[in-house]
Amino acid sequence: MLRLGLDLGTNSIGWALLRLSDDAPHEPIQLVDGGVLIHPDGRNPKNKASNAATRREKRGPRRNRDRMIMRRRRVADLLHNLDLLPETDEARSAIRNLDPFRLRAEGLDRPLAPHELGRVLLSFANRRGFKSNRKAGNTGDDGKIRQDTNELRRRMAQAGARTLGDYLWRRRSQGKTIRARLGNGLYPDREMVQQELECIREAQAADHENMAGEDWDEIVDTLLYQRELRPVDRGRCVLMPCEPRAYKAYPLFQEFRIRQEVRNLEVAAVAGEPFRALGAADRERVVARLMRYKYGEFDKIFPEGVRVNLATVARDRLDGDKTAATLRKRTCFGRAWDELGVERQQEIVERLMDMEDHGELIAWLRAECGLDDQAAEMTASASLPLGTAHLSKAAIERLLPHMREGLRYHEAVEAAGLGSHSDLRGDGKARRLPYYGEVLKREVIGGRTDARNDVERFGRIANPTVHIALGQMRRLFNAIADRFGKPDEVVVELARDLKQSRVERERDEKLNARNRERNERLRVLAADCGFENPSSRDMRKLRLWDEQGPPDARVCPFTGEVLSIGKVLSEQTEIEHILPYSKSLD
Repeated sequence: MLRLGLDLGTNSIGWALLRLSDDAPHEPIQLVDGGVLIHPDGRNPKNKASNAATRREKRGPRRNRDRMIMRRRRVADLLHNLDLLPETDEARSAIRNLDPFRLRAEGLDRPLAPHELGRVLLSFANRRGFKSNRKAGNTGDDGKIRQDTNELRRRMAQAGARTLGDYLWRRRSQGKTIRARLGNGLYPDREMVQQELECIREAQAADHENMAGEDWDEIVDTLLYQRELRPVDRGRCVLMPCEPRAYKAYPLFQEFRIRQEVRNLEVAAVAGEPFRALGAADRERVVARLMRYKYGEFDKIFPEGVRVNLATVARDRLDGDKTAATLRKRTCFGRAWDELGVERQQEIVERLMDMEDHGELIAWLRAECGLDDQAAEMTASASLPLGTAHLSKAAIERLLPHMREGLRYHEAVEAAGLGSHSDLRGDGKARRLPYYGEVLKREVIGGRTDARNDVERFGRIANPTVHIALGQMRRLFNAIADRFGKPDEVVVELARDLKQSRVERERDEKLNARNRERNERLRVLAADCGFENPSSRDMRKLRLWDEQGPPDARVCPFTGEVLSIGKVLSEQTEIEHILPYSKSLD
């Protein structure tokens, strides 16, 4: 028998292949082979950022510039065909010296010459305003730009400007900046540019009869066109892999999560009494409260003195229906939200999560939901729960009826005929490891049937470190199996930091650095008192002694005697393990 031991790290895999005794199957008798496979972790060693993210950040501006150049060329070709741009270099140089902002303002009141109109229309190819896809909500740069856009609209209304170009020309005439910078209140959006183009068309169409309506439409469409973003893959449902995962903001998921957590609640009325599950009536009472409020504090749900199994020092409440709590506000739907049926609520939330155009969403909320302008704006900008669940909408719809009857999650899965929620074992007959995405279908995102390689066909784990580590482990295992035969046993030691994010790794690195500095300081103090090379047990004593605070506060917890370094490192002291009240309740 062969046993393969793997030590899986972020950028290395240590391995040892042992031969086991036939008489004593768990006793190794020979080290067949071993080694270490070093591989990259897919991150920049300087800042620990993903190499893919670094490439993506540089690729984005390149693509934007290329698209702007292509758009400018397409618009220029259309304008040339309509004789709105000159043919000679001398004439082109002359119109380039014309100020497009002055022409944009004057074009509302006087007929523009053909080349002047061409200069105006071509200027929009470079700066056509910001168009948000709404996916970032009101946070980050997206939210800051929207604030600047609202401020710009306010300034335009205050100045009595008819269009964006009219307002910017007034500022330029006064010697003020017109450059859009985040935070200066001059950031236009695509809607402002579209409105200005409509005003220019209305003012100039009668004086340029050679331009048919189709010509205006084609130019405006070319200027304003923006390709839709590729839909973000939400991943696959763990119970119904053909279905996409549901958004956590869905009302169906909010009820599912609440019922699952309430079903896991257990209480004990008296200290020392064993925990017991809630009865059906109590469960429904708690569910109804959580469906009504954003949070449910334990001390408000249960009488004083009742212990709750889910209550900890860091947790004193349960999350309620956060989606309903947000949309139930007076500034959004108000009480009318509760009068809507679940299907209608689900439809509205799906619109809020999926519609990319902010203006279109506001128009839909006004027309279909009867909201006024302010309520539609606040609803479209509402911060709903982010992320996706592990289940699809279809799976939740099949589970909820059983959970409403009081079944736990795993019982509801079986009752709904969805198999097992946890048994993912294979049959063990494979001689080589396949691509991990073929097996870990619940963990990967992406994948399409027409792809030519395994990564594109089955999808991948988003974390680059995990993706590379699993690929290297497959490569190593298959090489060992090809050379020595398939191992009978595999033992894996997994690094705890393998799935850490960059922020988590940086946090741990800073903590380790502080710990090293503290240990060095304590070793110096011990050496000054005659204790060279303190043992690990001595260092534990010193750390506990140091954590007590100032020197006069470092005392024995039983006698109150002040402890010196000499006494701490002597046999007069030892480490006592005391169970805290928060854990023992004693």
